[in-house]
Amino acid sequence: MMNARMAGALTASLVAVALAGCATTPHGGLSRLADRLDLSAQAFAQDAQDAPRGYDESRGYTQDAQDFADRAHEFRRAVEEQGSDGRDVRASFDGLSRSYNTLRDDVERSGGRGARRELRPVTRAYLDVEDDMGGARAAHRYSDEAYDRGPG
Repeated sequence: MMNARMAGALTASLVAVALAGCATTPHGGLSRLADRLDLSAQAFAQDAQDAPRGYDESRGYTQDAQDFADRAHEFRRAVEEQGSDGRDVRASFDGLSRSYNTLRDDVERSGGRGARRELRPVTRAYLDVEDDMGGARAAHRYSDEAYDRGPG
């Protein structure tokens, strides 16, 4: 049976290892979030592009999906090159944010439940990045419940 001293020492060791891992990975949190957002955005844009030509639902947002995917990729690269403190990262995030809001609005206007469902991983990844950047505003606006209700 483990006594309190051993448990405390083990916990302290694990915390030290975890902190060392964070210290050796510069801006690991934001970098990991930017990576996830980039992958989600690329997949969403590819799905929109691959939709059959007669599939009207995706026509209204295919270009915006690609624009957002490009901006997500640029943001990831800015984070990798400059870390979370650079002005270029903030500027890249601002463009990414505008692009996300345009895409989200266009997906909502498309009226397709499938498109809204497919955008959820992108939305979650975007909101995580937004939170990390200190820009979380009105998160309820992007909640699944509000999102599923659709316009009006």
